[in-house]
Amino acid sequence: MAFRFAFISRLLLGGALLLPSPSVFGQISIKPESLTHYSYCVSNAKDRSSVFLLDRGTLFRCVDDTAVSYFNYLGRQKAPEKRVVEAEGVFIYRMIAGVGKCWNKIEDAYGNPMSVYGCDIFIEL
Repeated sequence: MAFRFAFISRLLLGGALLLPSPSVFGQISIKPESLTHYSYCVSNAKDRSSVFLLDRGTLFRCVDDTAVSYFNYLGRQKAPEKRVVEAEGVFIYRMIAGVGKCWNKIEDAYGNPMSVYGCDIFIEL
């Protein structure tokens, strides 16, 4: 009887540890317009074969008008934003809470001004 109780306790505790924390669910926006941008981005990535199977999940990369729209939506929602200088150029990132980011590449690697938009949505396994 004690063995069964210990086994069930470990099973329940182990199962509880596998669930995402409630704070993760609190960060992801489920507003209809947010879900619309999210689904358009995933569809755009699928249509353009910009879906990347990685070790720990799947990355969907949308571009063009879909990414511009999502980037601007995140700005209106006051999403966290960061300016980052990388080897490929200068980017402005706006975070998609819990799942990814959108960016505007504002300078190329040589410092020339430009404007290219994209969004990455990462879905963990």
